[in-house]
Amino acid sequence: MKKICVEYIVPGMILAKPVQGLDGSELFPEGTELGEEEKKVLEDAGIDYIYVTARSEESEQSILQTVAQEYAFKFFMYVNPDNKLFVELFNIIVELIFDALKKGWELPCEDYIRAKSVERMRDLFLKDMGGPEDIVKHELSLASFPDVYFRLKKVLENPSSSAKDIAEVVSSDVALTTKLLKLVNSPLFGLTQKVDSVERAVSLVGEEELSNLVLGISAIRYFKDIPPELMDMQTFWKHSLSCAIFAKIIASNYRDVNDEVLFTAGLLHDVGKLILFKNMPYSSVETLVFARENMVPMMEAEEYVLGFTHTDISKLLMNSWQFPNTINDIVSNHHNPTEASFETGAAIVQLADNLANAVGISYGNTFVVPGMDEDVFDKLNFPVEKLKPIVLKHNKLLNDLLSALT
Repeated sequence: MKKICVEYIVPGMILAKPVQGLDGSELFPEGTELGEEEKKVLEDAGIDYIYVTARSEESEQSILQTVAQEYAFKFFMYVNPDNKLFVELFNIIVELIFDALKKGWELPCEDYIRAKSVERMRDLFLKDMGGPEDIVKHELSLASFPDVYFRLKKVLENPSSSAKDIAEVVSSDVALTTKLLKLVNSPLFGLTQKVDSVERAVSLVGEEELSNLVLGISAIRYFKDIPPELMDMQTFWKHSLSCAIFAKIIASNYRDVNDEVLFTAGLLHDVGKLILFKNMPYSSVETLVFARENMVPMMEAEEYVLGFTHTDISKLLMNSWQFPNTINDIVSNHHNPTEASFETGAAIVQLADNLANAVGISYGNTFVVPGMDEDVFDKLNFPVEKLKPIVLKHNKLLNDLLSALT
């Protein structure tokens, strides 16, 4: 017996419990076989959920497969259905949803995404009354990025600095050190020996690579105080970390790409959204609702509602904080890789973002897969048959890394 939203009824389902109308009368008895006519009656009666079963195990498998396909399809409506990338990705996600349904996952209903209470909030900037420059300037006036990153950067700029000097700076922040060592020791990095000190991490991972990881971890901490009624930060960082994992795994297939840089860029790819939520809560919620109701990517919703996008914000913010140019370039152009100086890096993060959005569908993400230009994907020359192994590897890593970093 499964609890499902009425909208997911497919022919062949059997009512496992009787359904009563709002007046207490019985609409359908237990055992009723459901079809389009019964579905319409239930919808017209305002019934949200029902309990269903199937005539046989074989019938149940067939029904769940249909439900998984129909549920996944709505999130792939924005992309080219003939694109080999999204054909393969769609099949992978249908399989993940099917497995989740067999384990008892309840699909979220159409009205699942709704704005949380923001009555006490107000937008500091209104559309046409403040652009990205104003928002970033206001943000910078409120707080500084964690000092440890800039102290580390200063040490790295000194050609005579050693691994010990770097370790002293990082180790001065106990919480940062703990997260960094958990990350480096994770299966994602595949080190053959346990790393128990920052100095050892520097020697195994590299100075620049470790600096980029410190940058990513510091960014998570910078945004930790965003009110939960504005943004579910666990969900936000789960998507960001998902993108980071995919970006690092994909990047490892290219000789001229630093996978730690791509990991950090993936982790930071959506930080502009957090600045928007802090400064324009009502408008940000409006973009979420617009994207969900119209089944369009967030970039398109932001352009329509705000007149600019989260990448416009992140580019200015990263420039102001003097983040590495490569990371800024990738993050700022991950929706338009052909405009990036490091096009391969931006394309990898765009692919990783699509994978993260798609995989998220199987555990509750309710935003569409944003899409990727077929020419950009072809230029990456990344074989689609590698997608499924990458998704499976990602799924094994995600929750452990999330608990380590947030």
